[in-house]
Amino acid sequence: MPAAGTRRRRLGGHELVEQLNAAVAALIKENRKLKRQVEKLTARVPARATGTVDRSLRTIQRRVQKALTTATKRRRRRSVVGAAKKKITRRA
Repeated sequence: MPAAGTRRRRLGGHELVEQLNAAVAALIKENRKLKRQVEKLTARVPARATGTVDRSLRTIQRRVQKALTTATKRRRRRSVVGAAKKKITRRA
């Protein structure tokens, strides 16, 4: 059982690019699959319900886009270990 403080090895430039390319390819493939499913389901829905479906899909798409764009902007916060510790004074 690994210790709680263990970390994964940091990937090098080439390995990181390969991993990101694989992740992007998987997301693109899944996106195409979901678009096909949406087209099939939209074709079956009556005309009056299509507006609601379209609105819901646009909302989902907006949320996904927002999640993707904000994920790249986030940075890990530095821990403030020194500031959190209480200063101990000793008397002689």
